[in-house]
Amino acid sequence: MSCPFCGTQVEYAIENSPDWYRDPSLPVYRIDCHDKCRQYWLEAISDPHPQIDPAILAFLDSLDGEQRMFISESTRHACDSGILIVYNRNILQYLVTDWHYAKAAVMLYALDNVSFRISGIGFDFANMLFFLNTEDARFTLRLYQAGTAIDKIRSEVYWLKALWNDGRIKTLLSVPGRDGEMIQSISPNDLPLRYATVYDWIPGETLHGLSAAEKTPELIRNLGIMVGRMHHVSETLALPEWFTCPRYDKDWIKEKIEVSLGSDTDTSAEELAKLSALSSRFSQFVTEHGEGRDVFGLIHSDLEPHNIIISDGQPCPVDVMEFGFGYYLSDILTLSRHFSEDEQTIFFEGYQEIRSLPTNYRQQLALFEALRTL
Repeated sequence: MSCPFCGTQVEYAIENSPDWYRDPSLPVYRIDCHDKCRQYWLEAISDPHPQIDPAILAFLDSLDGEQRMFISESTRHACDSGILIVYNRNILQYLVTDWHYAKAAVMLYALDNVSFRISGIGFDFANMLFFLNTEDARFTLRLYQAGTAIDKIRSEVYWLKALWNDGRIKTLLSVPGRDGEMIQSISPNDLPLRYATVYDWIPGETLHGLSAAEKTPELIRNLGIMVGRMHHVSETLALPEWFTCPRYDKDWIKEKIEVSLGSDTDTSAEELAKLSALSSRFSQFVTEHGEGRDVFGLIHSDLEPHNIIISDGQPCPVDVMEFGFGYYLSDILTLSRHFSEDEQTIFFEGYQEIRSLPTNYRQQLALFEALRTL
């Protein structure tokens, strides 16, 4: 059998879809295309006998070689990042649609001999991330979901620029298009309008990918300093009237607690009591601390190790899609919970070189740790 994507000879097997897929009862073809596409699954039908869904094959037949190669490379990079994929016709359509958007977007920038591929970090079909390569430079391209408000994207660019200029934090730096605008609008082949941004490339390794020996005390301290600087910028930054982003405020958190309280009829009385106590603890925290800019402001909101690039020994926050207004403690907890007790002490010392923490910050972090389970 030939790989439907790249055409090379492959090993295959007919089996039930993986347990993690949406419908384990569906038959699938497991394709082992070792050298090119790696491994993936194609949805199948079982009437009159198991075969690849004809809708998939008909769709692939409608594509040209460049589009097929894009699917092949996207699959390989996803597999190399540990992502397993079951393809159906709709998912393949999403990929090809984004190929049209990306191809149109790169033409709006002064980039010569540019090629692009999906990052392989994750298949977020709403906001796809691509890596761009030219002869002498690399960039990232973000395609935003159709309907995304342009002011939300402007706010993201504005905040990142402030982190660079005011916080001395190396992070994503937006690249203007040929027309000088940082945000480009595209609608290829009469597809719905979407926005795109391009950012400079930050070389390095993610914090998640470093060995224990590479996570030196100096690096841990610098991580604390980085987060402290981010929050200092948030505390002092003047915001234009059009600035907009999500609010992870008391109403947002209380709603999550209420959903958890009523989401499962099998929840035990003990669990219900814990959730009620958590709601009371958080209400008390809000009453005591409020939402002043000294405790509540712009946060990354997803400051996990895989969203921090270590470049020339310095930590650089990336992937700010979820940034918004929230409690600084949430950012601090998201990152520090990955450290040992000794590393946490160094991290907090670094943070307090820039901003002070309350005397009972560890108890407050315990509250936000509990909130993470919602």
